[in-house]
Amino acid sequence: MRYQFLRLHVWQAASVAIATAALLTAALPALAATSEQAKAFSERAAAYIEQAGEEKAFAEFTQKDGSFIDGELYVFCYDAKGINKAHGGNPSFVGRNLLHIKDPDGAEPNAMIVKMGFEQGRGWVDFKWPNPVTKRIENKSAYVIRTHDVTCGVGYYKG
Repeated sequence: MRYQFLRLHVWQAASVAIATAALLTAALPALAATSEQAKAFSERAAAYIEQAGEEKAFAEFTQKDGSFIDGELYVFCYDAKGINKAHGGNPSFVGRNLLHIKDPDGAEPNAMIVKMGFEQGRGWVDFKWPNPVTKRIENKSAYVIRTHDVTCGVGYYKG
């Protein structure tokens, strides 16, 4: 009888642990985005600028509960002078000139982003940046696209 009682408690504890893990996993966004997801997200953002206009698009990109933030994926936009026009990862950046902010290796990611967009139209830029999910500085690769007078991009963290 005692053996059956213990077996029942072990089974109940295991069931609760499995159910809890399933709920927590379902509630969390995917932590590791891919290059394909970042590129598709960036292309979607460029199309949205064309469809909705810059003002509406920038507001949507920066909105914390908007449709352009998904875990570690978010849109950022800069004009040719490095003025931030939208930033889903840190809305306090909007309106500030961030062209010469340096990453831990001394690179200027925003200058590289602006240069890629305005000189080549689109492409990948690699740098280090704080991950909003892990809260650590990590290697990041962003796919950027020039649309009208801004370069917007979305990056994924490589860890």
